[in-house]
Amino acid sequence: MNRPMARFLSVFTLVSRVPIGASFEPDFSRADLYLPLVGLGAALCSLAGWFLAQALFREPFLSAVSALSLQYAAFNIFHLDGLLDSADAMVGHIPPERRLAILKDSRIGAYAFFFGLAAMAAKAAAIAALGRLGPVAVAAALVAAPVGGRAGGALVPLLAKPARPDGLGALMKGFSPLRLAAGWLLGSLPLAALWAIAGAAPGNAAGIWRTWAAAAAASLLGALMGGVWMARLYSRRVGGFTGDALGAAVEIGELACLLVCLGLLRLFA
Repeated sequence: MNRPMARFLSVFTLVSRVPIGASFEPDFSRADLYLPLVGLGAALCSLAGWFLAQALFREPFLSAVSALSLQYAAFNIFHLDGLLDSADAMVGHIPPERRLAILKDSRIGAYAFFFGLAAMAAKAAAIAALGRLGPVAVAAALVAAPVGGRAGGALVPLLAKPARPDGLGALMKGFSPLRLAAGWLLGSLPLAALWAIAGAAPGNAAGIWRTWAAAAAASLLGALMGGVWMARLYSRRVGGFTGDALGAAVEIGELACLLVCLGLLRLFA
């Protein structure tokens, strides 16, 4: 297996539950490039869940739940765990050593339950609201959010140092802003394809352009919001990031992307 493929599969198998029948030496040295690209797999799952449920039930909220269920079963459970652990460890006034111990604890507490439930409910509501704006709007958002969220996760190691010498965080090093930007751009190419295909339909060019621009802007803003927030939070509370910080950044970035996209589309519709 060539090195680029091994690097991609290293990242893919780390952050997904999709089985890969291949043998390779793990290499995370280009995770900054490939993590946003893995978001396209998550986007395919959420799109499949949405349109399948729409065909069966034609109910936006059920379709949103279906989209999230398929995406999380295949990709996002790992990141959700990072968000839950972060909520328990980062909220409250406790010493850094205790926070790090909580991050290693597999149990969830009241903070994790509350923030996890709120985040999932907000995601489902945002997707349902986007679905009511039309199939192009929800499709663009469901493609943009996983790519932007994972770009936010890859941004954390650029802004903070590892909190521990071991663990997943320590593997995420040597990241490059240029590679991260390239990964986000490559992951965003399907948005351009969606815009080109939908824009071919007569009479709605302006609406298609607004939808594409809103989704692209929301993806970028979501990445910045998730990555910068988690990097600063972990740096202040425990002196650096852990693997949970990346997962939390992905979740926060996705949620921010969906909400920003919805807000922009309603503002400029």
